[in-house]
Amino acid sequence: MSIHPIAFGDEGQLATRALVERHSGLGEPLAGYLRTLESLDRRHGGAGPLSVADAGELADAAIVEAHRAEAGELVLGIALWAVRHEVAIRALEPVVNALALRSNAAASSQELAAVFGLMQGFIAHVAPSLAGDLERSNPERPWRILHANFAITAIRTEDPAMMSYAFDALDRALPDERAGFYAEAMALALAPRVSPAVRDALAERHARWTQA
Repeated sequence: MSIHPIAFGDEGQLATRALVERHSGLGEPLAGYLRTLESLDRRHGGAGPLSVADAGELADAAIVEAHRAEAGELVLGIALWAVRHEVAIRALEPVVNALALRSNAAASSQELAAVFGLMQGFIAHVAPSLAGDLERSNPERPWRILHANFAITAIRTEDPAMMSYAFDALDRALPDERAGFYAEAMALALAPRVSPAVRDALAERHARWTQA
């Protein structure tokens, strides 16, 4: 019989500790940023708001360094730390890219559902700062890419509830682009391997916004 040790710390603290252990070999300054995240968790707990003025700057700097190190999973881990602590994320492009890579690499419905959940959480987290989406002339703006990828990930799940949720989110976030998105998606949905559930869901949205 194996003996399992008891781990000290809440779920957030344990997640940050695991992040530090997995990526301790990446060198400075990234390792230092991770140690600081863990130190904050020890003092304040693994979740909840932080009474630390520069927590957002710390998270952004760590995300940028992780992106430079091409460590997409670490980017997401740091971003999740920010979400747990209600810390604003301004370095959003690396997070959006890391989510896209995770979605592209997903090979099962369970993995796709996990990515869907991550995207859903990040959309809710960054909505206060990005929902206005004033840069409508920029097709690469994070708000647009995040919602388009969210909808595409939902399509890949072939789950009607997930598709409906992601499509509703896209319709609200990108009112100027929804008709074009569904038109392009419908063209791709003509492929024989696309399920009828996906084709029907896209056809309904395409008709709704084309007729509108």
